[in-house]
Amino acid sequence: MSQPGTQRIDPRRLGAFIGVLLFVSASAAFLLSPGLATQQLPTLTRDDIGKPFHAASFAGFKAGHDFELIDTQKTQQQRDDSRSRVRAVFDYDPSVEPAVKRLLREAFADMQAIVEAHPVPKAVEPRKPNAKESREDAELSEALRAERKHFEGLQPLEDDDFEQLVQARFSRDVEQASLQLIDLAYHQKIVGTRDELNRVDGSLVTIRIVGGVTETESKTAAPEVMDLHEVTQEIDRYASVPGNVMPEASALLKRAVLRLVHKHLQPNLTVNTSETDLRRRSAYEFVKPVVVAIKKGQRLIGDGELVTENHVLLVEALKARATEFDLVEVQLGVTVMVALLLTSIWLFFTSAVRRFRPSKRDALFMGLLAVGLLGLLHFWVPLSDALHDRWSMISADSLHLIFPLVAGAMLVRFVISEECAFYFSITTSALAAVLLGNSLGFFLVALVTCLTGIVRIGHAKDRSGIFKAGAFTGATSALMVATFAIASGKGMTAETALSAVAAFISATVIAPALVLALTPLVEMAFGYASDLKLLELANLNHPALKELVLQAPGTYHHSIIMGSLVEAAAESIGANALLARTCAYYHDIGKGRNPGFFSENIKGENPHDQLAPMMSATIIKRHVTEGLEMARQYKIPKRVADAIPEHHGTRLVGYFFHKAQKELEGRENPTPIDVSAFRYLGPRPQSRETALVMIADAVEASSRTLKEPTADLLRQQVQKMIATILADGQLDECDLTLRDLNDMSESFTHTLEGIYHGRHPYPVAQSGMQLSLPEVGKPLTLVKDVKKSGS
Repeated sequence: MSQPGTQRIDPRRLGAFIGVLLFVSASAAFLLSPGLATQQLPTLTRDDIGKPFHAASFAGFKAGHDFELIDTQKTQQQRDDSRSRVRAVFDYDPSVEPAVKRLLREAFADMQAIVEAHPVPKAVEPRKPNAKESREDAELSEALRAERKHFEGLQPLEDDDFEQLVQARFSRDVEQASLQLIDLAYHQKIVGTRDELNRVDGSLVTIRIVGGVTETESKTAAPEVMDLHEVTQEIDRYASVPGNVMPEASALLKRAVLRLVHKHLQPNLTVNTSETDLRRRSAYEFVKPVVVAIKKGQRLIGDGELVTENHVLLVEALKARATEFDLVEVQLGVTVMVALLLTSIWLFFTSAVRRFRPSKRDALFMGLLAVGLLGLLHFWVPLSDALHDRWSMISADSLHLIFPLVAGAMLVRFVISEECAFYFSITTSALAAVLLGNSLGFFLVALVTCLTGIVRIGHAKDRSGIFKAGAFTGATSALMVATFAIASGKGMTAETALSAVAAFISATVIAPALVLALTPLVEMAFGYASDLKLLELANLNHPALKELVLQAPGTYHHSIIMGSLVEAAAESIGANALLARTCAYYHDIGKGRNPGFFSENIKGENPHDQLAPMMSATIIKRHVTEGLEMARQYKIPKRVADAIPEHHGTRLVGYFFHKAQKELEGRENPTPIDVSAFRYLGPRPQSRETALVMIADAVEASSRTLKEPTADLLRQQVQKMIATILADGQLDECDLTLRDLNDMSESFTHTLEGIYHGRHPYPVAQSGMQLSLPEVGKPLTLVKDVKKSGS
């Protein structure tokens, strides 16, 4: 039994798939690429502006594809305006003031520690000129002067100013006065120079708080924003007012404190040039180009219409896009896009969908059908546009929806399988939507319609069933069209109603008619067998079956019983019951050529008793090749003819193989038996239906050997035969699961019980009883013949 994704890939099969893929991709690229097989671009120059447009070969010119024309002048103007509206960005660092204060405190603390270490007055009055210090004062002063560089850091003071601080012994009052002036300075935001504000465009700036996420705005000329020079002047004025700063201190000491503060002031507001440029560049680039959107099929200029500058620009834009290199590039892009779409969905189906195993013939058929539908749609679109121009009351969407795309999916389901039809529906719906200008609405409607169609046509067993499936599909398609229009905001308008009617007619009338018309042609060209064809083959009046019943009635009876077995089993596992029953009818038609060599037809002496086991095995195996020859003679479809060799697979002709082994017993130096001479040539079952025929063949033959076929014995025999076939590896190439085998076993057992059901014994004449036939009109009576016994 095979599992999805575990099959070995045949290089020839892979090569055929790749060939089909390239063919479909290249064909789709030709059909989907803009500008191919369409109208020629008109020749318009600026000299033609104001003149009427004359077209010799077409009445007007329409866009072959969607494109956008960029208005460069308006785009540049809007981008410049957007850039100019961006304010300059300044970074405000609130940590500058605490840092300056901390630096001053640390510097004063170090100097005050030196003063504390000397037992002298902590502050002295500034000495008079030529006055001498005491030895202790001199030592303290020298100690303070020795720490001058540490105190000043990177901001050196004037000698006189530092000397004033030394004489003041860096007192707490001097420190507090310095910190007071620092507080005053940082009541507003400070920039380095006024030029940083003056060169900013606009009257407002954006101020960012460093380390935060909020932004505030302020005018550049606002009082709270000053430069360093303005701040120093402000604190100087403040200090000049008597009583504001150290009222008892000398003027020289006050000047030293002011200069100390001046040296430590730092700007807390700096312009961020890179951020400003980044924001302005982003604003510039954020403005999208001003475009003139042109849709595929839109009329650009009509016959007799006056040429305007816009017409010239549009034609020039189309010519710029239609160069030879661009065309090849577009074709290559579409080819790769289609190939990726088909391959990715194909790989997903092969790995995730157990029964998706299309053959080379299936891939070729689906590829040709897809290309044919896209080609017809490619020519239907301009035709529908022309009809819309002629009768404007009929919308172009309605004419597009009347195209019977669903017929392709229904046809694939009818002749191959629903898994292949599902794959076909997804891919063709997507490609058709691309051809119609990337229409999401058409894709959704087409996909829902196709999926509904393949589900409903699966239940169709005759021609009327196909039209019933079409009616249900058409109703679903019309409902989808209406609901999509409502969901997209168009509402239930007259145009929506007309589109729904078009979708209904397409799926109800046109698609079923196409399926019925194309099915015989497809069956003849590709050898498929639809359910209609299977119904014809399952008719017991078929010439092949009539020949079988005349030549080999035992084989015919065996085939009929097998038909009942496999049909019920196929229904239990979800396989194609009609296909399985038809395969059972024809699996042994080759026995009609030599019926007397097969047990079910032997009515006397067994001819194999006079033959060597190898010769008997050869005759038995020959019915496969003769059956294939008869299948070609009667033009039996491949799906049915495959059961002839596959129902034996590569199994042994067991009876004669064991007979040959028995004949060798007791011989000296016997020649080994060539096992291959007793094996069928295969192939092993490739589908669930032929696997069912193989198992049913073994089960039906073995059940006839049971003397008392009770339910338990039948179940044991069925399970034994299934286990034997499974162990022999005959089911390795079909996709049966263990659950399928279990369901199949129960079905075979139930059917065999019905065939070999027990009967109540009929009354028979016993000793002393005789049956006398009554006269006409009188009841049947038993008359007892009384005989005297010897006792």
